[in-house]
Amino acid sequence: MAADDRAIPDQAPVDVNDARAAWMSLPEEERTALRDREAARLFAIGSDHQRNGRLEDAIPEYTRALALNPNLAEAYNNLGVVLRATGRPEAAVACYRRAIALRPRNASAYSNLGNVLRDLGRFEDAVASHQQAVHLDPKNPDTLHNLGVALRDLGRRDQSLDCFERALAGNPDHVPSLLDRGRSLLLAGEYRAGFKDLEARFKLRRFQLRGMDTPRWDGAKVKGKTVLVSCEGTLGDVIQFARYIPMIKEQGANVVLEAPAALADLLATVSGVDKLVVQGADLPKFDMHAPLLSLPGIFKTTAATVPAGVPYLAPPDPGGFRLPPGGDFLKVGVAWDDERPPAHAAPAPGLRPFLDLAGLAGVTLFGLQTGPAAADLRAHGSDALIIDLARRAGGLAGLAAFIDQMDLVIAVDGAVAHLAGALGKETWLIAPASPDWRWGTAGEATPWYPGMRILRAERRADWAGLLDQTRRDLRARLRGGNGT
Repeated sequence: MAADDRAIPDQAPVDVNDARAAWMSLPEEERTALRDREAARLFAIGSDHQRNGRLEDAIPEYTRALALNPNLAEAYNNLGVVLRATGRPEAAVACYRRAIALRPRNASAYSNLGNVLRDLGRFEDAVASHQQAVHLDPKNPDTLHNLGVALRDLGRRDQSLDCFERALAGNPDHVPSLLDRGRSLLLAGEYRAGFKDLEARFKLRRFQLRGMDTPRWDGAKVKGKTVLVSCEGTLGDVIQFARYIPMIKEQGANVVLEAPAALADLLATVSGVDKLVVQGADLPKFDMHAPLLSLPGIFKTTAATVPAGVPYLAPPDPGGFRLPPGGDFLKVGVAWDDERPPAHAAPAPGLRPFLDLAGLAGVTLFGLQTGPAAADLRAHGSDALIIDLARRAGGLAGLAAFIDQMDLVIAVDGAVAHLAGALGKETWLIAPASPDWRWGTAGEATPWYPGMRILRAERRADWAGLLDQTRRDLRARLRGGNGT
C-alpha cells in the first residue's frame, strides 16, 4: 500500500471545556511557569526572525509573547527595535518606555529610546535619554557614540567630540565613533583629520568595492598606470567628489571610472575619464584602485584648497529637454525634499513652504524633485503652480539639461543641489539648523560650490520662517535689490 493510502485512525475531538477545566485545576504557580515558558519560546522565535531580517514576522511573535508575559522587558525592547526599523517610530517609543518601566537600569533601552526620539526630531529628549544610558553604562562605546551624535544635532560640537573620544579611548577600533568623529571634524572645517577618520568605513564588513584586491593608490607617481576610481556613497556624494578625477589624470594616469547607472551619462563628461564602466559591468584591466571618497584625503584637501572650478559636469544637448515657454519670467527650479533613503536623508521642509514662492509675480517655478516626493505636486493640487520637469527628464542627465536653462535653483540638501552646483548654476541651498558636514555651521558660502548660497534655518524645523525669508530675498532679486 502506498504511503498516502494508509488508513489514519480517527482521533477523538478535544473538549475545550475539559481543557479549560484541566488548566484551571493547575496551581497558579504552575500555570504561571507554563505561560512564562511559552512566552520565552515565542520570544526566541521572534528573535530568530529579527536576526534573519524577517522583521514583519517577528512582530506577532513578540506580541504573543507579551500577551503571555507582560513583564518581559526584553520583548518590549526588541519589538521597539523592529517597529523603528519598519517605520513605526511612535510605537517604538512606547515599547522602549515600557521596557524601561520594567527594568529601569536597562541602558540599552534608554539608548534605543534616544535613537528613535532623534528620528522624530525630539533632539533634547534624545540627549536626555542617551545621557541616562551613559550614566548606567559609562564605558559602553555604543552608548557614548549615540550620545555624541545627539549632542551634535543640538550644535554642541565640543561635547559631541568628547563623547566620540571617550568611546575610542575604550575601543580605538569603534567604527561608528571614528566615522562620526570624522563628520564632526569636517563640519568644523578640519578636513585633513576628518577625511582621515572617514577611512574607517573600510573596516565595516559590508563595505566592499570592486578592485580592492589590487594596490590602492595613495597619491604616489602613477604616470602610465591605469587607476580604477570606484564611485561610492549617495548620488550627491558622487557628484561632489567627481571634481577630483581630472586631478588624477593630471598625474599621468589612465582613469577608469566605475559609475552608478543614474549618473553614467553625466560623469562621462568629466575631464580625465578615459573609460567609464557602469557599476556591475565587466571591468577592464587596471593596475590600482582609488575609492572616490578617499580622493580628498589622497590630495590632502583643506578647506582652503578645495578644487572649486565649476562647471565640471556638462549637460546633454537640450534637444527634447527644452523648457516650456515662460515669457520673460525668472526661471526658478525647486526641489523640496531629500530623495535619499532615511538613513542618509537630511531634514527637509517638504512642498508646503515652497508654495509661497509661487505667489511671486515675475517668477515661473519648475519642479526638479526626484524620488517619492515628486508626487507631492499632484497630491497638493499644485501642478499649475510648479511645472513638473523631473517627470519629463527621465533621469539626472535630462534634469541637468533643464537645470542648465534655469536662472536660479532653490533646493534642499540632496542630489539636485549638488547637480546644480556642479553645473555652475546659481543655487540657494535650504539647509537645516544641523546641516550636513559639507555645508559648515555658519555663513552663506561653501568652498565646494562657488555659485551656491546657503540659507540656514535659525531654529530647528523652522521651515516656514526660512522659506518666508527666501521669498523676500527672491522678491528683492526680482527688483534688483540685495537679495542675491
